[in-house]
Amino acid sequence: MITPRFEVRQDEANVYVTIHAPHIRAQSIEFDVDVDQLKFFASPYYLRLTFPGKVTESDESSATYDATLGEILVTLSKQTPGEEFPNLDLLTGLLATRREKYVAGFSEGTALQRPIIEEIGDTNSSSDTRTGVNNDVDVDAALEQAYTDEDFDWEFPQKPISEEAEALLVGTAKYGFDSQYSGYLTHVHTTANEVNEVADPENMTSEARHNGRISFEDKKFDNEYYIDNYINDDDVQPLIQHTSRFTLALRCRRKNQNGESIDMSTAAADVLTQQLQQTRITEDNYITSEDVDSCVKFTDAEKKQMINLPRKTHLISNKMAVYLGLVDILFAYLLELRINAGEFNVESVWAIGAVSSTLSNLEQFSTLRSVAVACYRRGLAYPLYRNWELCEKTFEDVYTVCSLGCRAILKIFLELKRLFDEHDIYYIYSKLYFDDYCIWLQTSASEKIVQSLARKLHRLEVDKDEVGWNLNEYEDLALMTSESDLGENTDNEMLEPDAFQ
Repeated sequence: MITPRFEVRQDEANVYVTIHAPHIRAQSIEFDVDVDQLKFFASPYYLRLTFPGKVTESDESSATYDATLGEILVTLSKQTPGEEFPNLDLLTGLLATRREKYVAGFSEGTALQRPIIEEIGDTNSSSDTRTGVNNDVDVDAALEQAYTDEDFDWEFPQKPISEEAEALLVGTAKYGFDSQYSGYLTHVHTTANEVNEVADPENMTSEARHNGRISFEDKKFDNEYYIDNYINDDDVQPLIQHTSRFTLALRCRRKNQNGESIDMSTAAADVLTQQLQQTRITEDNYITSEDVDSCVKFTDAEKKQMINLPRKTHLISNKMAVYLGLVDILFAYLLELRINAGEFNVESVWAIGAVSSTLSNLEQFSTLRSVAVACYRRGLAYPLYRNWELCEKTFEDVYTVCSLGCRAILKIFLELKRLFDEHDIYYIYSKLYFDDYCIWLQTSASEKIVQSLARKLHRLEVDKDEVGWNLNEYEDLALMTSESDLGENTDNEMLEPDAFQ
């Protein structure tokens, strides 16, 4: 069966589903509405949508088929008129089964931690032996054992497995999203993968990968390159001063008419678009609708991407590492975006992979400070421009994107997936990270935790001594050298007239 393209919108009383299903016979169309689900069948298409609220068939309900466009418009009534259905633009979440939604509801806690499950069939039984999920579990008891968003401590280190214990698992090293994968990088050194820095991905422990990363960064750091970018920063300063579309969107979000933050729901995204178009950002510059849409609204191509994602249920075993992985990958993406003034080039996929510790070294972080220091180290060792202020500005961009919420992050990860999918070698990182992140951001990621992360990022400061490369000494040396060169040039200018006498 083929899952057709679809869109969902709503008003106070109804939900409207537009299904793109060309070349079908009208008499073969079948619908079934069951509490919170809509099922559509017309060979060769099948679609099952699970809404965040209850729907029903009423006198206002209808279904019309436009054979010219190949589209079916289904109108369903809300059981509770006026109820707002959140996240109707997160298409992967709508495609989830009831059980997947139920499991995702507990995936942020500790009560139901299990490995990732990829659905290959449906079952209505109360207990599924393949997944180990008991549908009769006591919901209240499970919630009491689960983490609450407010109690999440970003600086609480997760205790890693000891190297001795992990050594027992040689040959089955885990990496990728939530350490769910192995075997994908067995022959990585026989390919032209210049992102990977791990000597033996299938057998190295996480501690060995971490130590290897530190060693690579120490060798890669070029003090003369850093000093040159520090003194001769004419090319760097415009990049630092550049105002990103994410910053513009966040400014307008905080200047809405009611003085309250806008929740990034589907309807709110439309409101934000209108406000941004009407808001003067600087004296001479206005935000365009294209800039707004690129931050908070999904394009048709992105909607197609979401529909084509695999059906998976994520039961996160290391929640801290997954959220911190967002920070690391966002930093690499936003640094490349800022270096290229908002565009990408043929080297951008490599550049993003090289700056990200998650991608290049399969790193898993345990504290927010550790990921911040790693971002600065790689931001000063790998990109075209290696400047401390540029890294600080990029870290502000990470805070801005997290403040915009899961939708803004999801749009970035969908773009990352597209960029890496199109590469002959680096597509493997979509399989290891981006596919799962794109699904998880729609189905299980907590908006409250992301906002908590943004607040922590806003208050976090990284000292130059923390990167371990004596940056202050190099900068002092650079300033002394610059002043000395300036003095020599001044003396030469003073002596120059005598040469012509």
